Amino acid sequence: MEIMLRCDLPDRPGALASLAGAVADAGGDIQAVDVVEQAEGRALDDLVVVAEPEAVSALLGRIEALDDFSLVHAGPSRGHPGDAATRLAVGLESLLNGAMTLDHAVAALAGGLLRAGQADLVPAAAAPRETDRRIVLAVDERVVVLSRDYRFTPTERGRAEAIVRACVQAALCRVQDPTRS
Repeated sequence: MEIMLRCDLPDRPGALASLAGAVADAGGDIQAVDVVEQAEGRALDDLVVVAEPEAVSALLGRIEALDDFSLVHAGPSRGHPGDAATRLAVGLESLLNGAMTLDHAVAALAGGLLRAGQADLVPAAAAPRETDRRIVLAVDERVVVLSRDYRFTPTERGRAEAIVRACVQAALCRVQDPTRS
Protein backbone atom coordinates (compact mmCIF):
# COMPACT_ATOMS: atom_id res chain seq x y z
CA MET A 1 0.00 0.00 0.00
CA GLU A 2 1.10 3.57 -0.63
CA ILE A 3 0.93 6.05 2.26
CA MET A 4 1.90 9.67 2.81
CA LEU A 5 3.82 10.52 5.95
CA ARG A 6 4.31 14.09 7.14
CA CYS A 7 7.32 14.16 9.45
CA ASP A 8 8.83 16.92 11.55
CA LEU A 9 12.59 16.42 11.84
CA PRO A 10 15.77 18.28 12.67
CA ASP A 11 17.11 20.29 9.73
CA ARG A 12 20.64 18.95 9.91
CA PRO A 13 22.85 16.64 7.86
CA GLY A 14 21.93 12.98 8.32
CA ALA A 15 18.43 13.55 9.70
CA LEU A 16 16.67 12.49 6.50
CA ALA A 17 19.01 9.49 6.30
CA SER A 18 17.96 8.46 9.82
CA LEU A 19 14.32 8.75 8.82
CA ALA A 20 14.93 6.76 5.63
CA GLY A 21 16.72 4.08 7.65
CA ALA A 22 13.77 3.74 10.03
CA VAL A 23 11.40 3.39 7.07
CA ALA A 24 13.64 0.78 5.42
CA ASP A 25 14.13 -1.17 8.66
CA ALA A 26 10.34 -1.56 8.87
CA GLY A 27 10.12 -2.78 5.28
CA GLY A 28 9.00 0.50 3.70
CA ASP A 29 10.21 1.85 0.37
CA ILE A 30 10.34 5.64 -0.03
CA GLN A 31 9.02 6.63 -3.44
CA ALA A 32 9.20 10.42 -3.09
CA VAL A 33 10.13 13.18 -0.63
CA ASP A 34 8.80 16.74 -0.63
CA VAL A 35 10.33 19.33 1.70
CA VAL A 36 7.26 21.30 2.76
CA GLU A 37 8.94 23.82 5.03
CA GLN A 38 12.23 24.62 6.76
CA ALA A 39 12.38 27.00 9.71
CA GLU A 40 14.20 27.46 12.99
CA GLY A 41 16.36 24.33 12.63
CA ARG A 42 13.40 22.07 11.77
CA ALA A 43 12.15 20.58 8.51
CA LEU A 44 8.69 19.39 7.63
CA ASP A 45 8.86 16.67 4.98
CA ASP A 46 6.19 14.66 3.18
CA LEU A 47 7.24 11.13 2.23
CA VAL A 48 5.35 8.83 -0.11
CA VAL A 49 6.10 5.32 1.13
CA VAL A 50 5.12 1.89 -0.18
CA ALA A 51 4.80 -0.82 2.48
CA GLU A 52 2.91 -4.04 3.00
CA PRO A 53 -0.27 -3.33 5.02
CA GLU A 54 0.94 -5.49 7.91
CA ALA A 55 4.21 -3.47 8.10
CA VAL A 56 2.61 -0.02 8.39
CA SER A 57 2.13 -0.13 12.15
CA ALA A 58 5.77 -1.09 12.72
CA LEU A 59 6.89 1.58 10.28
CA LEU A 60 4.97 4.29 12.13
CA GLY A 61 6.33 3.01 15.45
CA ARG A 62 9.92 3.20 14.23
CA ILE A 63 9.48 6.79 13.10
CA GLU A 64 7.84 7.79 16.39
CA ALA A 65 10.72 6.15 18.28
CA LEU A 66 13.34 8.34 16.60
CA ASP A 67 14.73 10.95 18.99
CA ASP A 68 13.76 14.53 18.04
CA PHE A 69 11.48 13.37 15.18
CA SER A 70 7.69 13.44 15.14
CA LEU A 71 5.10 11.93 12.86
CA VAL A 72 2.62 14.72 12.15
CA HIS A 73 0.29 12.75 9.87
CA ALA A 74 0.00 9.38 8.18
CA GLY A 75 -2.66 8.70 5.58
CA PRO A 76 -3.35 7.53 2.05
CA SER A 77 -1.11 8.94 -0.65
CA ARG A 78 -2.64 11.16 -3.32
CA GLY A 79 0.25 10.90 -5.70
CA HIS A 80 3.89 11.79 -5.61
CA PRO A 81 4.96 15.36 -4.84
CA GLY A 82 6.40 15.80 -8.35
CA ASP A 83 3.00 15.00 -9.83
CA ALA A 84 1.60 18.31 -8.55
CA ALA A 85 2.89 20.43 -11.44
CA THR A 86 1.37 18.07 -13.99
CA ARG A 87 -1.96 17.91 -12.15
CA LEU A 88 -2.07 21.70 -11.92
CA ALA A 89 -1.25 22.14 -15.61
CA VAL A 90 -3.91 19.62 -16.68
CA GLY A 91 -6.46 21.19 -14.34
CA LEU A 92 -5.82 24.72 -15.61
CA GLU A 93 -6.02 23.53 -19.22
CA SER A 94 -9.33 21.83 -18.41
CA LEU A 95 -10.57 25.07 -16.93
CA LEU A 96 -9.45 27.04 -19.98
CA ASN A 97 -11.09 24.66 -22.47
CA GLY A 98 -14.34 24.44 -20.52
CA ALA A 99 -14.00 20.82 -19.42
CA MET A 100 -13.90 21.95 -15.77
CA THR A 101 -15.84 24.72 -14.00
CA LEU A 102 -14.26 27.27 -11.69
CA ASP A 103 -16.07 25.67 -8.74
CA HIS A 104 -14.68 22.24 -9.51
CA ALA A 105 -11.20 23.54 -10.32
CA VAL A 106 -10.80 25.49 -7.09
CA ALA A 107 -12.02 22.62 -4.92
CA ALA A 108 -10.20 19.85 -6.80
CA LEU A 109 -6.89 21.61 -7.43
CA ALA A 110 -6.46 23.54 -4.19
CA GLY A 111 -7.96 20.75 -2.09
CA GLY A 112 -6.18 17.92 -3.85
CA LEU A 113 -2.77 19.49 -4.18
CA LEU A 114 -2.76 20.47 -0.50
CA ARG A 115 -4.13 17.11 0.68
CA ALA A 116 -7.18 18.75 2.23
CA GLY A 117 -9.66 16.36 3.75
CA GLN A 118 -12.44 18.68 2.65
CA ALA A 119 -12.70 21.52 0.12
CA ASP A 120 -15.95 23.50 -0.04
CA LEU A 121 -17.13 26.65 -1.78
CA VAL A 122 -19.44 28.68 0.45
CA PRO A 123 -20.87 32.22 0.38
CA ALA A 124 -18.37 34.68 1.85
CA ALA A 125 -20.92 35.67 4.50
CA ALA A 126 -21.04 32.04 5.69
CA ALA A 127 -17.26 31.60 5.85
CA PRO A 128 -15.96 29.90 8.98
CA ARG A 129 -13.06 31.28 10.96
CA GLU A 130 -9.60 30.40 9.64
CA THR A 131 -7.45 28.18 11.89
CA ASP A 132 -4.17 26.34 11.48
CA ARG A 133 -6.19 23.38 10.13
CA ARG A 134 -8.52 25.46 7.96
CA ILE A 135 -7.70 27.90 5.14
CA VAL A 136 -10.35 30.32 3.87
CA LEU A 137 -9.64 32.05 0.54
CA ALA A 138 -11.74 34.45 -1.54
CA VAL A 139 -12.77 33.18 -4.96
CA ASP A 140 -15.49 35.66 -6.02
CA GLU A 141 -18.50 36.39 -3.82
CA ARG A 142 -17.68 33.03 -2.31
CA VAL A 143 -14.74 31.53 -0.48
CA VAL A 144 -13.09 28.16 -0.71
CA VAL A 145 -12.65 26.47 2.65
CA LEU A 146 -9.88 23.88 2.84
CA SER A 147 -9.61 21.75 5.96
CA ARG A 148 -7.75 18.72 7.21
CA ASP A 149 -6.81 17.06 10.49
CA TYR A 150 -3.26 18.47 10.68
CA ARG A 151 -2.02 22.03 10.30
CA PHE A 152 -1.40 23.92 7.09
CA THR A 153 1.97 25.63 6.99
CA PRO A 154 2.43 29.25 5.86
CA THR A 155 4.11 27.86 2.73
CA GLU A 156 1.05 25.73 1.97
CA ARG A 157 -1.24 28.71 2.53
CA GLY A 158 0.81 30.61 -0.05
CA ARG A 159 0.46 27.69 -2.48
CA ALA A 160 -3.30 27.64 -1.93
CA GLU A 161 -3.53 31.38 -2.62
CA ALA A 162 -1.52 30.97 -5.84
CA ILE A 163 -3.65 28.03 -7.01
CA VAL A 164 -6.90 29.90 -6.37
CA ARG A 165 -5.56 33.01 -8.18
CA ALA A 166 -4.52 30.87 -11.17
CA CYS A 167 -7.94 29.20 -11.30
CA VAL A 168 -9.77 32.55 -11.16
CA GLN A 169 -7.52 34.01 -13.89
CA ALA A 170 -8.02 30.96 -16.11
CA ALA A 171 -11.79 31.23 -15.63
CA LEU A 172 -11.64 34.92 -16.60
CA CYS A 173 -9.70 34.03 -19.75
CA ARG A 174 -12.37 31.48 -20.62
CA VAL A 175 -15.17 34.04 -20.10
CA GLN A 176 -13.33 36.63 -22.20
CA ASP A 177 -12.75 34.10 -25.01
CA PRO A 178 -15.55 31.47 -24.91
CA THR A 179 -14.39 30.04 -28.27
CA ARG A 180 -11.07 28.90 -26.80
CA SER A 181 -10.58 25.20 -27.25
